[in-house]
Amino acid sequence: MTDAKVVELERDKMHPLPALSCPLQLNVMDPEERLWPLLKVRLHPSHQLQLKKLGEQDFLPKGERQVLLLVDHPIMAPVYDELERKQDESRHLIFVGDAKNTALVRRAMRMGAADFLPFESDPVELWSALVRISAHISASISLAPVTVVLNGKAGSGASFVCVNLGHAFSRDDQKVLLLDANMRYGSLADYLNVREKQGGLSDALQRAGELDAMALGGMVSRAREGLDVMPASVQPLHDEKSVTARQCAQLLHLMRGQYQRVVVDMSRGPEGWNLPLLENAAQVVVVMQQSLSGLRETIYLLRQLRHELGIGKDRILLLVNRYDKKKDVSLAEIEKATEIPRIITLPNDFAMAETCTDLGRLVAEEKKHHKLVDAFNELLRTLTQVPGQQDAKPGFFSRLFGK
Repeated sequence: MTDAKVVELERDKMHPLPALSCPLQLNVMDPEERLWPLLKVRLHPSHQLQLKKLGEQDFLPKGERQVLLLVDHPIMAPVYDELERKQDESRHLIFVGDAKNTALVRRAMRMGAADFLPFESDPVELWSALVRISAHISASISLAPVTVVLNGKAGSGASFVCVNLGHAFSRDDQKVLLLDANMRYGSLADYLNVREKQGGLSDALQRAGELDAMALGGMVSRAREGLDVMPASVQPLHDEKSVTARQCAQLLHLMRGQYQRVVVDMSRGPEGWNLPLLENAAQVVVVMQQSLSGLRETIYLLRQLRHELGIGKDRILLLVNRYDKKKDVSLAEIEKATEIPRIITLPNDFAMAETCTDLGRLVAEEKKHHKLVDAFNELLRTLTQVPGQQDAKPGFFSRLFGK
């Protein structure tokens, strides 16, 4: 393909491609680069697909989210031989070649290829094959629901809420992963007093395309029974390694396949790379406090979530932390200003929260029958409530110890 043709394709207005059911990595073996330039232009924009060009000496990737695209060429014969010898290894294969070459077509069938495409095929046909592969993978995996916790205003207590909510889920006989999505400045490991950190989020994202369940298990740290944590990375400010939404989507899909619940601490707010966390969230918990400045910043965040990211009101829950019914900013005023009907409260006990933070302990570990423990259990019930079962009475709030 000529450079002029690539430029022409880049300028063309492309029709949006249908979404993949799960993120994939497409590994391309194309000795003469007959398709590679075109694939980079047409398929690269999707954050659900990571493209990688393989050389003759590279290892043949395997894994549920790895797809191997083989563009036929005489020097590919040893690769075909190796794949036939390793037919017992599960691989997703797509062949591109001469459709009249019946011997190659039969050989592809013996290797269990998902599709065989002619050289002149449009990349849309390849994408259709990838859609089918991703649907097959997703159908065989039970994906955990995702709950994202954000601060409406910095310092509102999202990390404290996140760790105690995650613990409440784990006590409900769920295998839970806490994901610290604050990159360099996360604090979940400290909140849980996790000292022997197995890995970090940045490293996991850099390797997202090649991680499997065993590798993921070696990168998370056990915090409590049934509760693991993926800590934030400790990196120097000048570290130039960039992470992408594509890597985030891949890592999240792997995590959701290994746990029953993923709870994300996004205290520092949305960033370009972590948007897949919000896109896949069943529930978004926005933590705020009763102040005019807190309300103003929360309204701004909610506009981002609803109008820029398309997150509906039914997926958003406002959590008023350190609630005090005597304060001027009432729950009714918060509902009117934010237009979010689902509002619950956490009682104000700064001394207990500070003690837990300093000692790296959870509220339930300090005092089993504390009012905050009851509050987090109520938050859990609200988040797991079946749609349509909640009280639809206008102006009704689920209040905790703040009646």
